[in-house]
Amino acid sequence: MKLLRSTFIAFCLTPGALAFTATTNCLSKTNAAAPAKFTTQLQMSSISVKSPSGEGIPDEDQILKEKLFRQVLQEKNVVMDFLDFITEESIKATYGIASAVEEEETGAESFAEVLAEKAAEAGSSGDNIGLFGGGDADSSSTSMEDIKETRYQPNLRSDLGSTVLVSGTADASLLKVLNNNLFGQDNINNFQFTKIQALVENVALAKKTAISREARYSGLLDKLSIEPSSGALPAAAELEGASSWIAQISSTDAATLLPQVAELAKNSNDLKHVIVLVTGVTSNAVEGWDALEAASGDNFQCTLVAVGELFTDAKEGGLYHVGKLADATDANFASSGGMSSNEVYQLLGHALALESTSNQALTAYSYSKAAIEAVASPYAEGEFTARDEDGNEIVDEMKEVKMYGRLLQGLREIGFTRTAELDVLVEKGLEGFQEFMASPPKREDTFTLAKASRDEQDEKIMAILEAEIAKTEAEKKAEEEAIKKGEIEVIAQQWAIKEYSLRSIGGDVDPSVTEIDFIKSVWDQALVEAENTYDYINSAEYKKQQEKTAKDAIGSENKLFWNGMDPLLRKKREAMVDKVKKQYMDLLSEEELEAIILSE
Repeated sequence: MKLLRSTFIAFCLTPGALAFTATTNCLSKTNAAAPAKFTTQLQMSSISVKSPSGEGIPDEDQILKEKLFRQVLQEKNVVMDFLDFITEESIKATYGIASAVEEEETGAESFAEVLAEKAAEAGSSGDNIGLFGGGDADSSSTSMEDIKETRYQPNLRSDLGSTVLVSGTADASLLKVLNNNLFGQDNINNFQFTKIQALVENVALAKKTAISREARYSGLLDKLSIEPSSGALPAAAELEGASSWIAQISSTDAATLLPQVAELAKNSNDLKHVIVLVTGVTSNAVEGWDALEAASGDNFQCTLVAVGELFTDAKEGGLYHVGKLADATDANFASSGGMSSNEVYQLLGHALALESTSNQALTAYSYSKAAIEAVASPYAEGEFTARDEDGNEIVDEMKEVKMYGRLLQGLREIGFTRTAELDVLVEKGLEGFQEFMASPPKREDTFTLAKASRDEQDEKIMAILEAEIAKTEAEKKAEEEAIKKGEIEVIAQQWAIKEYSLRSIGGDVDPSVTEIDFIKSVWDQALVEAENTYDYINSAEYKKQQEKTAKDAIGSENKLFWNGMDPLLRKKREAMVDKVKKQYMDLLSEEELEAIILSE
């Protein structure tokens, strides 16, 4: 029933369609976007069953691979349930949707009612589309894309202002996110920057990497100004007018520069948001962060993003970890081997948008090749528990990595935007997923009315289809009955005529009775006899007999008698043989007699 309406409409109206849609985010049970790139590294398909010969009964190794594959899919399904749940919760928080119980007790608006109101607002507002598919100057207007009932709603920061200052870098990936007007990229609703100011050491190099045809067409060059920096950090005068500041520093300078960042931000009248990227980090503690956090208070919001070495040639879409810095270990940084600069700068830009990253010390690192390979296997527990030589259970040291891999893969496959993805990883993270697994919450159906409406439409469609089917079947049956009635009447007519002839010869019919009168007098009996004959000639027994007769008659053209021939024909030919024999017994041979009879 869930897909009936769309399937019915597609079947009736569109023989085929092809379209491009930007990344959207929907519940796992309804739609799925293209899988993330890192799934190709996981090689999930490598553990599917393939028989060496392509046929026959699979061996034990193949059966084990199939079990492993199914178990991984079951674990992914748990992730999908978790993501469905947090999506519904985010919608409740965003639109103030009441639960089913609250609706009944307080008369609060249901999801369907809220959705209808938002749709009406979107329809009246227009929603202009800017160059290259991005939003127009005012991207805060309500859009149908933003009120999809299956769309995760991250909690966004407020008061980001119209000017953002970037120091220590002018990376193109970061500038694209801040520009917020790129074809195929989901716009961030609270990014309305009209000025992006970058302070760098080498202006010429920064312009060479940042300025491109894409930057020109997307409107970035209308907002961007790249200027030389006066030092590792901007001066107080350079911060004037900027409400958001993104800074990049090295871990070797963090102890000195982070307190200075704290002072600059604290003394600024305009600054409300500070994001600091610290590179080259090798442990879960960054000296100087406590000073920045202490200075923030009610003055500004701050976020620290600590990463190891950055690589410009790293592949996009790999399996990486984002979480609280305090939860990371030295081994995580040691085994990581660096991270894609493109991923880091996108992460930095999206972190500025989210309330969940406020006053948080975060870290991001790529997982090792061994960890990526481990994600392709199920948790080592239950039937798949690993044991040592003595039969003792071996703890699955990669379980959390596998769980995180399932979570990230689910986010990508469902189609969460990068902003929503980061919000889930920071706000819920692995800890939230583990809590969900340990004690799945009782979910309230926030879509009851919407679902009921869809089901009602489905039932109407089904009723139409069933009525049409019943009408077609009735017409077909009536046509078949009419044909049968006509054939029976023809058989009855033939039976009555034959019966009239036989009875007339036998003297059982008065000479004054005409054939028509006789047919009328025996018509009821004729119909009964005809119906019996009709049933017989349409029976399997009669068809079988006819097939045998036809088979026996093959080659009968040159034979006087054969198996299955008509009894009357047999009697006629027997009589002719006797007559010819009497006349020509002494003159003709058997072959000549047969030829004469066959010629008759």
